[in-house]
Amino acid sequence: MSLRNKATKSSKVEIKTQNEKEVTLKLTKGELEALLIGLGEATFKGRQVESVYKLVVKLQMEIEKLK
Repeated sequence: MSLRNKATKSSKVEIKTQNEKEVTLKLTKGELEALLIGLGEATFKGRQVESVYKLVVKLQMEIEKLK
C-alpha cells in the first residue's frame, strides 16, 4: 500500500464505544491504512476477534470511499 497521497485526502470515521456513544474522527487515507496494518500485525483472542473484524470492515470501507 502506498502512503504517498495521505496528506491530500481525509475521511470521517464513526466509532461506537460499548455504551453506543459515537465519535467522529477525521483521518487521512494514510492514517486509515496505518491502522489497518497495525490491526493486521496484532494478535487477538476470543471475543475481540468479532469487534476487530467489524472495525477492519469499517476502515476498509472508508479507504474505498477515498479512491
